[in-house]
Amino acid sequence: MPENLIEIEGGEILANLQERTVTGLLIPFNEVGRTNIGRFQVEAGAVALPADPSVISLNLDHVRSENVARASRVWETDAGVMATFEFAKTPEGDAALADAINPQGKRRKLSGEFGPAMVKAGKLVAGHSKLWGAAAVEAGAFPSAQVLAADTPDEEPPAAAEPTETTETFSDSFTDENGKTFKRTTTRTTRTEPDGDGGTKTTITEKTVLEEPDAAAPAQGEEPAVGLPNTLASKAGSPVTTEPRTKLSDVYAAIAGFRANPNADDAAQVLAALSDIKFSGTGALPAAGVVRENWVGQLYQGIPYERQWVTLGNLGTDISAGGKKGFKVGRGTASTPVDSFATLGEWAGNKTAIGSGSGFTQTASSILHRFAFGNDIAREFFDLPGGQEVVEAFLKLIVEDHLVWSDEKARQAWISAAGAPVAAATYPEKYGANLAIGMLLQGILGVKKKKADNRRDKPTFAVLNEAAYEDLVYTPKDLIPEYIKFSVDTDGNGLADGDVLVKAGDVGIENSPAVMVGAKYALDFDELAGGPLWIDALEIAKGGIDKALHGYLQIFEQRPEAVTLIGTADAP
Repeated sequence: MPENLIEIEGGEILANLQERTVTGLLIPFNEVGRTNIGRFQVEAGAVALPADPSVISLNLDHVRSENVARASRVWETDAGVMATFEFAKTPEGDAALADAINPQGKRRKLSGEFGPAMVKAGKLVAGHSKLWGAAAVEAGAFPSAQVLAADTPDEEPPAAAEPTETTETFSDSFTDENGKTFKRTTTRTTRTEPDGDGGTKTTITEKTVLEEPDAAAPAQGEEPAVGLPNTLASKAGSPVTTEPRTKLSDVYAAIAGFRANPNADDAAQVLAALSDIKFSGTGALPAAGVVRENWVGQLYQGIPYERQWVTLGNLGTDISAGGKKGFKVGRGTASTPVDSFATLGEWAGNKTAIGSGSGFTQTASSILHRFAFGNDIAREFFDLPGGQEVVEAFLKLIVEDHLVWSDEKARQAWISAAGAPVAAATYPEKYGANLAIGMLLQGILGVKKKKADNRRDKPTFAVLNEAAYEDLVYTPKDLIPEYIKFSVDTDGNGLADGDVLVKAGDVGIENSPAVMVGAKYALDFDELAGGPLWIDALEIAKGGIDKALHGYLQIFEQRPEAVTLIGTADAP
């Protein structure tokens, strides 16, 4: 059966023999039903009824190939959806109608087939399902299921009929577990006779004989095996049953036959009570899709990525197609800069010449980096329930990729601004193998020292590679300078010298401890306000939806002199 199509067992039926019809409750309202997709209730109006009831066929036990009747009327009542079915004038239709009107018949319940289904809070959601089929079944599923009175007056009991008897013979062969072949002949006798109470009773007797195909007759002294008689009465009462007389050798032969051909109808009937009920594998009770998973949606995939390097600079949205551009003024010339005119400004007075010198400018421009990634997605993910959640989770990964991309561009910009690494100084002997404290202090002092333009800088961050950060974490408190404040944790965060942010990260050196120290204003990072852009387009010809993510990062060097890297570059 297709998924999301429902089978619900309803109430018992009433019959009209003259019109070959049965009528009954097909889908009860406001009762919990046991369906093939779980338990839920159906409320009035939740299932759409067809304008032409003849499109609804009635099958046996929800087997689509065994249609025996067609609906002539379908309507709603306070109790539920009712239906009337007219049985086909075929041997199968005759048998199904006789089974339905017999008080001891096997299939005297109606079961609705409708869908697709959406269930919420234990109730079928209206507006999705329509009735499209039905079945005659054996067991009901609703508490109020009841036998309905016939819709035609009771007729006089028919005159007693003469007994009738028919005989059928079935033959086949099988091989037992020892490789021995047997021929099996079953004779089934059906006798119908008056029961003395205005009705009839039918007795079915089966006799099975086993013999080797090459043998002319059964082995000497072996009695024919007699099967179990089965008596059915057309009126309520206790069935008449004779004592079983089954030979042990026949049971062994039946077991062997079942092992050789477990799908044979007769073997399956004989050993139905002895068959294994398995959960999985060959012969398992649950068919594919019957045992449902407990859907939990997207699984936890660790801590989401957070940018580290972009946030160390001036992050803003001052981005444009033309980019940023600025200039710096220096003393002297670009090829021969002068640190200071202080000495040239010394004047003797008394009409003597004053000092003088030239100046120059240097321009700087921003660099624009672009990011774009897209997919052509089948529109079923968006049109049908259950698919959009998966697509949204995938698209979040693309946004995360943009964060990784932009942060890597920022990291490379910081390494470029720092320039060639400065070798670690010789620190006091007491630091021993713990170099991180000394390197960190060296970097902070390096940023703060006077530069060629006679200006100092204020460091705001320090990034230590894995080797240096581990060294810092294990540094004994006795090795921390008394007048310098340090605090770090195992999450890769800390503070140094009171307000310098300390983090663990990749500074471009892996094989030995290294520390990068810088000032926030050294670099500008600009992005689009609101983050990257989602671009959507329809691909109507192929039933797709194009989604693409576009992002931009503009990097502008304000003062690269305010960044330094302490360590030894890795060997190429």
